[in-house]
Amino acid sequence: MMYMLWRQTVRNLKVFLKDKANIFFALLAPIIVFGLYILFLGKIQSDALLVSLEEMGVTGKNDLVRAFCDSWMLSGVLASACITVPLCACGVMVQDKKRGITADLLASPVPAWLPTAAYFLAVVIAGLILALAVLALCLVYLAASGTWYLSAGDVFGLLGTYVLSVLSSSTLLVFVVGFLRTEGAFTGLNVILGTVIGFLIGAYMPLSVLPKAVQYITLFIPGSYSAALMRNFFLGGVLERISADISAEFSASLGEQFVLRPDFFGAELGMPATAGILAGFAVLFAAATLLAAFLRARRAR
Repeated sequence: MMYMLWRQTVRNLKVFLKDKANIFFALLAPIIVFGLYILFLGKIQSDALLVSLEEMGVTGKNDLVRAFCDSWMLSGVLASACITVPLCACGVMVQDKKRGITADLLASPVPAWLPTAAYFLAVVIAGLILALAVLALCLVYLAASGTWYLSAGDVFGLLGTYVLSVLSSSTLLVFVVGFLRTEGAFTGLNVILGTVIGFLIGAYMPLSVLPKAVQYITLFIPGSYSAALMRNFFLGGVLERISADISAEFSASLGEQFVLRPDFFGAELGMPATAGILAGFAVLFAAATLLAAFLRARRAR
């Protein structure tokens, strides 16, 4: 049984990786975030922080401000990749429905959970591979630009967060895409999610500047918690440096303004609670996906 699961998973993964255009679009959202930051968002953020420092009578901290802005931006890039890559990998599910392959699998003498589990594993593996490449590029960028303030613990924390983020996003997306039957519907979902996800997880701007109603909506999106966790690891070292070189108050203010701790209906979440909610999303939608797959298989047979 495990051999059948593995062979089906490998097949799904090969179908996804064979389409180079699909891989490009999977990485398009992180590319857009990075491009917007380079073009103008980075300058807007750094200029605003430098003005605040000048009002405090502090000058000559351009490199430290740049390090903060770079780390904040890269966390958004990685958080976006942990969502868009699994989403594009889900396209194999829709293609198989259109070609009748899913119906053949449901009619064959295999457990009802196996096809869905194989799709899920392929989505997770694709997400881990490509998102790991994005993480590596982020770390190389920090090192090359001279804005590296990460400790070894921060790097391992990022690795753990990235794995948990891919798992939670994959469970949710496999569940949602499981209800889509046409490639047109999937393309529409891909375009809409790819457009708005940067805003909903705070990749373009801090969630604190969005309307309160929108902030509440982001609480139901796993990517919001992924971005918050990643920012704690990306920004931990530079905030400590800011606290030592400038002031602890200014460092705390930056952490609050740029949402390192999500506000869950008035309660500020620490890192353990944020990770717990992210893991809860993964467990909840994994169970929902298997239940939905079982019900679909039962109807088909």
